Amino acid sequence: MAEESLADVRSPASSPAHADNIPTPSSTTRPRPTHRRGLKRGVAACERCRRRKQKCDGQLPVCGQCSAAGTSCVPSERFLVRVASADCECERLRRQVESLTAQLESVTAAVAVGDGTAGSGLASARGESSAIHRSPSVRMDGAASSNVSLDRLLRPTFSRSDTATAGDEALMNSPSRLWDGLSTGRRPESLDSVTCSSLEDNNHLVEGFFARRWPQFPVLHKPTFLQKHYLPFTRGESVSGVSSFQVNIVLSIAASERSRTDERHRRLQQDFFQAASRSLGAALAADDLDCVQCLLLLCIYGSNEPQSVDLWYAVGMALRLAIGMNLHRAENLASKEPLEAEMCKRLFWCVYTMDRSVSMSLGLPLGIQDADISVPLPLSISDDVLADPTRETPLSFGGPDVDDLSTFLHIVQLRRINADIYRSLHSAGDADLAGADIDAIRARHHARLNQWLASAPRYLAPPASMHQTPEWFQIAHHQAVMNLYRPSHASPVSTADALRHCADSAISLVSCYGALYAKNSVTYTYVALTSLFMAGVTMLYALRASPALRQDLTRAVVDSNIRSCATLLRDVSHGGEEVERGVRVIRRLGRATLLLFAEGGAGEPPDDGRVDTEFMSWFGLRGHRRLRDHGSLASAQDTPSADVPWNDLFEHGFEMGNIYYGDFLI
Repeated sequence: MAEESLADVRSPASSPAHADNIPTPSSTTRPRPTHRRGLKRGVAACERCRRRKQKCDGQLPVCGQCSAAGTSCVPSERFLVRVASADCECERLRRQVESLTAQLESVTAAVAVGDGTAGSGLASARGESSAIHRSPSVRMDGAASSNVSLDRLLRPTFSRSDTATAGDEALMNSPSRLWDGLSTGRRPESLDSVTCSSLEDNNHLVEGFFARRWPQFPVLHKPTFLQKHYLPFTRGESVSGVSSFQVNIVLSIAASERSRTDERHRRLQQDFFQAASRSLGAALAADDLDCVQCLLLLCIYGSNEPQSVDLWYAVGMALRLAIGMNLHRAENLASKEPLEAEMCKRLFWCVYTMDRSVSMSLGLPLGIQDADISVPLPLSISDDVLADPTRETPLSFGGPDVDDLSTFLHIVQLRRINADIYRSLHSAGDADLAGADIDAIRARHHARLNQWLASAPRYLAPPASMHQTPEWFQIAHHQAVMNLYRPSHASPVSTADALRHCADSAISLVSCYGALYAKNSVTYTYVALTSLFMAGVTMLYALRASPALRQDLTRAVVDSNIRSCATLLRDVSHGGEEVERGVRVIRRLGRATLLLFAEGGAGEPPDDGRVDTEFMSWFGLRGHRRLRDHGSLASAQDTPSADVPWNDLFEHGFEMGNIYYGDFLI
């Protein structure tokens, strides 16, 4: 206020504006003010206003004049605070940015001409970063073929084309309907959203991968992975693109195990996967054996996030590479060192199991027949013993160990049984088998499955992996039994005994998942969700088609089974649109099934073990060519009210002729 008062009482002669305000006849009656009210003197004008010699309101970060003109505003030097500090790192950071920019340009140029060693330069830039997964990205814009492969690999496994025909719709299986239009792989919007992880966190994730996912797919040799890829990567050394991809995808797989319950691990999963995706081009350009490893790791990630990876395309590439390297032939091992020979066997049988899983889950042909395979199974030894055969092993009392390949070898055996069931009953060729032949096939395979379950490995130490628990082996057994007895191309209309096997196994499967969940041992995957959903639908389908089966159960028991399945679906997945679709289907079909039971009691009296063939021919079997050719399908008529939910379900593509596929992927 004092300064304003002094300014008001200054003489006109002392005012700088007075020289331009010479009195005239008009100015004597109406004096002109020295400046406009509201603009304080002493405001430092921005650079633009200073050059144009116009008044500036000094607003930050953009003054009013520059804002109106829509231009950038550079504040005056008077607003800049100069900090003279010896610890200022601006110059060092500028030099680092210039170095990384030059390195990125050279790597991009190398990729554009098809140089497969470009990943090394990218990895060295990553080593200078403080976060293991915040490396400069390299886009493969220069190589059109690489772009096509990368884009194809990172497409959703289940997607519906806007131009799909009615025939295409009939070929879509039930898992396709659950995941149709959904994207599970949420990507970070910018680098600012990247979550940093400490070295301790990364070490814990790597150990979690080898404890939880490695027993199912021993793709990597742990000592080699640590020495060749992980340790140099964490030390910031210059590593190849293969190392960059393998480390990041392993960390992403491990983080996905906890992403459903931990928001931080969900972000880490996304960030690691994005970093791995940026190195995918270098991984595909690597040697065949390394490329097969990388593709298998990508498939393992896709089993958790099927809408982030095209599983069918990825496993197809891996299988073609493996066959091209003759990994399926025993003669290929003759000239190899023991470690290399064992890893070749492991990789082939990992590709084999993944191909069986993906092909049968999608209802597509198998990639290789068992008759074409001569390579033996890998040895059931741990990675440490494989690296050093002279090393003394811990006392195991002659039983299997959680660190050896006993679990994997037992899974391979199951895949072979499942493949035989698939070829015998579910192939699209519609094998014309008589009823006695089908019964003999089912009895033979059922005996093999019972023997497989009885010989499942049992571990003294509590296993960290869900795939090494007794409950998981029972789940796998019950899924195989359901696939053996449910409607198939060879047997479109099931018998009462077959439906009873399906219902019993479906109920037991849900109970086993409940036991695993009670122990906090359920690993969320697309597989677990699909298995639970299809077990629920199979149980309800068997109850609807078999009056005798309804007589064995009560309304209260069936209602409890329905609620258990719906609750587990939500608990295992921790929410999500795909699981809500499954819960809605189970509950609606459940309400329709409960209407068939007398209030508070059992269902109608048994009908001599007969099944509702009219219902089975209406719903779920319209895609079977043999039935259409023989005119066995029921004529169209009004749908009973109890079957309206089933009709709506199958009209949207949930066919029992397709639903059996998904349970193979475990």
